[in-house]
Amino acid sequence: MEPKHYIIAGIAGAIIVMATAVFPFWNLIPRMVTEEVQVKAVDQNGCYVETHDGFVIHIPPCNAKPGDNITATFDGKVREREKQI
Repeated sequence: MEPKHYIIAGIAGAIIVMATAVFPFWNLIPRMVTEEVQVKAVDQNGCYVETHDGFVIHIPPCNAKPGDNITATFDGKVREREKQI
């Protein structure tokens, strides 16, 4: 095998390793989203709110009542993963 083939195989191997080992770590980094949401339910653990697109998010410590509109910050990637299921 020529040295050129070893280089190409090494680059291809590095791309495969990077695609399988490094890329998933980017999914672990949160992408925080802040938006106006409506409180749907409240329990001792916090509030359950509905986003503008109908996604339900749990917000820990919350002093709101059902029906209130509040501003909440949450990880937007959680919503994206739920939509894929």
